Amino acid sequence: MTATVATRNSPSAPGAIERAIYRIHSLRARAERRTASFWGLIPFLVFIVLFLGVPVCGIVLSAFRVADVNEPGNYVPSLANFAASFRGASWDAMQNSLQISVIAALVGGIVGLALAQAILTTRSRKLTAVVTVLTSVLANSGGVPLAFSFIAAVGNAGIITGLLSLTDLGFTLYSSGGLILMYQYFLIPTMVMVVLPTLAGLRVEWKEAAASVGATSWQFWKKIALPITTPAILSGFVLLFGASFATHASAAALIGGGGVPLISLRIDSGLAGGNLAGQENVAMALGVNMIVVALIVLLIYMPLQKRSLKWFK
Repeated sequence: MTATVATRNSPSAPGAIERAIYRIHSLRARAERRTASFWGLIPFLVFIVLFLGVPVCGIVLSAFRVADVNEPGNYVPSLANFAASFRGASWDAMQNSLQISVIAALVGGIVGLALAQAILTTRSRKLTAVVTVLTSVLANSGGVPLAFSFIAAVGNAGIITGLLSLTDLGFTLYSSGGLILMYQYFLIPTMVMVVLPTLAGLRVEWKEAAASVGATSWQFWKKIALPITTPAILSGFVLLFGASFATHASAAALIGGGGVPLISLRIDSGLAGGNLAGQENVAMALGVNMIVVALIVLLIYMPLQKRSLKWFK
């Protein structure tokens, strides 16, 4: 009996040998797949290094360069550019950009969330499909055409401005409020695109189970639906904030270099010269500040997005 048990537990038993061979083949196949995936990523990594890594390194190095007063034409490493970016007009532009981005993200997030829920309430697959396509297009709209459209519609001489007498009400498109309004054109579709799959993933069984124990619709949303969807809602807000903060072309076409101080316009003015001639490296420091804000947004967004998906696997 003891010999039989020993034989069964022995590594030389036929079953153990087959399992070992199968495991070796599985590990080898997995290693081959990883190697193939790595070689397939090389063109993408080269692209990232050339068109993202090299420019970022150039921006960072330039941000730490300050002209040497003792030797004209030479530069020395210094934090003076960053110190200048946190005072005066540069700091005002940073604060204004952050404020506008937060307000625009809040408005777009609330309206987008309500719109997404309203679309799902119709229970129309065709409407959901059409909205999915439209949001993916509108979320990537912007630039000069978007600014021109708003100028033609709600500018000082716009069609809607004349019909509703918006000028008499004190509204002007060329202000912080005008920027926030224009940003909604792509922020609301972005929020719908982010939260629509999460809201659609709320299972009917969960609501039925809550109703079976006497829970009202409000209690279902408060106790079940809202805790599940909160990570997706927060990730949508963070994404909207990042999109607002980084917008340049639309804002530049709408308000130009004056009117509303924005960090993106401040960087543009610094690199273009003019009134800010000689401030190119300060503009680079502002660019580094924007990169830091973008990295913070990314670090917040990724875990929230990952957490929002765990309920719908």
